[in-house]
Amino acid sequence: MKVALVLGGGGARGFAHIGVLKAMEERGLKPMAIAGCSMGGLVGAMIAAGHNSKKITQIVKTIKPWNILDRSRMGSLIGGKGMAHEMEKYLPNTFEELNIPLSVTAVDIQEGSLMVFSKGHLYPALRATSSLPGIISPEKCNGHYYIDGGLLNNLPVDVINAMTDAPVIAVDVASPRNRTIPLEESVLNRAKSVVKGQKRPLVFELFMKAFDVPSSMLTETRLALNPPEILLRPHLDPDLKVEDMGRYDEAITAGYKVADEALDAFVKTWQYKNQLG
Repeated sequence: MKVALVLGGGGARGFAHIGVLKAMEERGLKPMAIAGCSMGGLVGAMIAAGHNSKKITQIVKTIKPWNILDRSRMGSLIGGKGMAHEMEKYLPNTFEELNIPLSVTAVDIQEGSLMVFSKGHLYPALRATSSLPGIISPEKCNGHYYIDGGLLNNLPVDVINAMTDAPVIAVDVASPRNRTIPLEESVLNRAKSVVKGQKRPLVFELFMKAFDVPSSMLTETRLALNPPEILLRPHLDPDLKVEDMGRYDEAITAGYKVADEALDAFVKTWQYKNQLG
């Protein structure tokens, strides 16, 4: 059965997309078009390049965080050279060389406008869609600077609707906007937790929450206007952070579980509708 696939952004939470893909493979659900944002764009590119869930899991396990670290000059911690080097190992150079049509969203930081990449050079587009402000440098493409598409369109169902009329499976892995931040925690306890890698610095936590809240509200508005046939929201730990790359097994399992529970009913319902004509 041919479907359209929309994969939302969420950093390490986006590893759940791999679990969803595994459940789809078991049911013979094949994407004929993919739209994604941030980590959803990266996983979507892997799928579009022909990699299955087993292969993508192997790739995730082999990528080391220090392999993508390089100096940034534009107000962020990480540049784009290391990320591009990793992409070159597994992806073609252009959108046109992918096996499945792919679109990814990004935001023009100077113009304040949404951009959808779907043709031309692939690596700059994938770096642009995943350039979380302050963490990964803005990506320069054709004289414009782009950041993470999650700012304006984190779950681009509207984009996929312009690509195909196939039934849409959308996977939302964004951090919950009602996630609690312990603002009254003592400075000493917070510092100890940060040193141990258990928590973020409070300034970064506040920045991420300020990013997540409007992004989530925009997603709800866009979903009301462009509802997918099935919306999957894996039950991820609210405290699973975008940077928790070592927790991929947990996220993959959550993605598989929610898809395994929902996709059989989706397939039966869609087949029944088709029989009715």
